[in-house]
Amino acid sequence: MGNERLVKPRILFVTEKWAECDPSHGLSNVHHNFIGSFKSSGLGEADCFFFDETAHATKERPDEHLIEHCRKKRADVIFLTMVRGTDLNPAAETLARIRSDLGIPIVSAYFDTTDAYAVQWIDAYAPAVDVNVIVDCYSNYAGNGAFPEKFLATWTPQDPALYLDKGAARTIDVSFLGSAARYPDRKLALGLLAEAGIEVRQGGGQIEGGLSPEDYAGIFRQSKITINFAAPALDGPGYQCKGRVFEATLSGALLMEQANPETEMWFTPGVHYVAFENERDLADKIRHYLGHEDERARIAAAGSAHAHANYTAGAFWRRVLERALPAFELEASA
Repeated sequence: MGNERLVKPRILFVTEKWAECDPSHGLSNVHHNFIGSFKSSGLGEADCFFFDETAHATKERPDEHLIEHCRKKRADVIFLTMVRGTDLNPAAETLARIRSDLGIPIVSAYFDTTDAYAVQWIDAYAPAVDVNVIVDCYSNYAGNGAFPEKFLATWTPQDPALYLDKGAARTIDVSFLGSAARYPDRKLALGLLAEAGIEVRQGGGQIEGGLSPEDYAGIFRQSKITINFAAPALDGPGYQCKGRVFEATLSGALLMEQANPETEMWFTPGVHYVAFENERDLADKIRHYLGHEDERARIAAAGSAHAHANYTAGAFWRRVLERALPAFELEASA
């Protein structure tokens, strides 16, 4: 391919259609996080192969159908996301065939990467892919993975049609958008806030929340302060830089984030967001910033400006595509 200039690369998204691959759970977040954000970037064309939908429709494993799809439709790169706990994910051997026989580079993106199983899973697939995109816990794989040369640390991209500050009145003092069912720390913190008389608008969680993506994003735009917890489910090890970090800052809310080193890779505490150490510290800081609007607005504005300058959908996809397609010069996005 030499120095050919690929103005509009075509990405094939190989991913799940439904949350946890279950049609009863509705569409997965990949539709707005990845497919929607890529389309908004203007950097290329998108095609989709949903392995769970294919398996449900054909009653067969999706692997041969994926290979046939790749043969029939041109793709310059595959962007893969898989789901922990399902056997519907494409096999590593299938990806290796596509990569070797059809010459298509493969980027595989991973969430929930704080534990040893995540490292083993990533390494099992790594020989068959070109780039491992990790969007939440950068220290675990960087310190323990067997293929550091394929590691690319990134954030979770957001669709700019959803996550922006429209300048409307912020009528919600405090919000938390996410699941609490499998998170003891979240339950404890939210319970203590309720005891302290601090009302928190709750919702979200990909499955149990019942909010449309538009309504979910709208709560961020209405919030003065939004809380995020960085510890994984069921008291698992490590911390995660959740997608809510970018949803909140892009929307102009003051992010109040559990102190952790992963988020500090992208934002500076005290400058772009407020870090809290424990539940009582969280309650104290909420009271402080609700009572000091100028301070709240200043940090929220700094976080929003930093996110819009550095962590847009276009910035994410340029970072990924330049790594996956190093011979190509990508056309500038809007």
